Amino acid sequence: MEYPKAKQLAEIIVKIRLRKATDKERAFLNDWLDESEINRQTYKKIIRGEAIARRLQTEEQLNQTTDFRRIKSYIIHRLTREHRRHIWQRIAWSSAAAACIALFLYLSLPRERDNESAILPSQPTIIAAVPNTELKTLLITADGRQVDLEKQIPDSLATPQALIRGEKGQLSYEAMPLTAPAELQEEWNRVITSVGGEYFITLSDGTRVWLNANTTLEFPVNFIKGKRTVKLQGEAYFEVARDEQRPFIVQTQGMQTQVLGTAFNIKAYHDEPREQTTLLQGRVEVSLSQTSPESPTPRMILEPGMQAQWQQGSQSLSVQAVQPNDIIAWRRGEFIFNEEDIQVVLRTLSRWYGVEFITQDAHLETYTFSGMMSKSDQLEASLEILTLAGGPAFKIEGKQVYMSKNKSRLP
Repeated sequence: MEYPKAKQLAEIIVKIRLRKATDKERAFLNDWLDESEINRQTYKKIIRGEAIARRLQTEEQLNQTTDFRRIKSYIIHRLTREHRRHIWQRIAWSSAAAACIALFLYLSLPRERDNESAILPSQPTIIAAVPNTELKTLLITADGRQVDLEKQIPDSLATPQALIRGEKGQLSYEAMPLTAPAELQEEWNRVITSVGGEYFITLSDGTRVWLNANTTLEFPVNFIKGKRTVKLQGEAYFEVARDEQRPFIVQTQGMQTQVLGTAFNIKAYHDEPREQTTLLQGRVEVSLSQTSPESPTPRMILEPGMQAQWQQGSQSLSVQAVQPNDIIAWRRGEFIFNEEDIQVVLRTLSRWYGVEFITQDAHLETYTFSGMMSKSDQLEASLEILTLAGGPAFKIEGKQVYMSKNKSRLP
């Protein structure tokens, strides 16, 4: 590759990371990527290269002290080096390729009829199912009343055990005095968030809970038992009010997280193969919700910066160190991924934008993605980030998003 073109591409690559690239510059990069698979692989190596990763890890690190000249020089070097390397590889392989083509024709022609099905278009595969976009953000009370929290925010709503106060985007519960709490059954409410929705709740014990999109939290309006237990499906961030006498417990399908008073995040969507509890402050004890009678219940104590994981179908827990601020980036209006499988990324986007991802590729290539997206971005912009990071091409048709390694295979 000639130096002027390599320099131009290097500047565009850096601008895209800084979110300063124009539509014309993005189109120039896209055209270059579409020229060949070699260009795509070269680009993937560049943006995932350790030299860039050390300098462009997060948006906060991009400041006046960043040595962009050195970054651009590195990119130019990689572009020109990879181009020369592939030219020499093509020359070296040309004579062998001629023989391989002849052998391929000899072997394939007699089997053409048997292999007809192999060249037919493959059946579409749903990577991320479209969520229920008709779902509203709801409060469901113990007596079955449904309150649309997007349109019918209650100034105050009295129940036998609590007073519920509402403002835009949030609810707070105030416990009512009870004459004989030991004889009462807890009165449970549910709050359900919609596609692209978030909500904030203050429970009657003072615990604060932030709910991400497509999440259901079920909880007592007044904690009158010896333990403060809530149930979660989806994702939520908890700041638990400390109570030495009554531990706070979050139950999900696969895990149980118990604390006295601390801050943590739980991700437990029904369409994800893993559940995760991430600790930011204090200590938590994580165990399995269901275990076999023959085996003891696995338990794990987490320290800040640690994450417990449960794989669906497993009878054990695993733990790893993470960046907690990346895990709760959704509260800041961001998605941050760290070498995450693209299927996880697409399911996240599906819950936020309310779309279904479909591929017709016979074998879905393994893609991983590291980077940041903003919840305020249009879907097209988020998908472009994935494509420019070496991922597949996308085409949006209503609530369906088609994806393929080859742009020409898109409908």
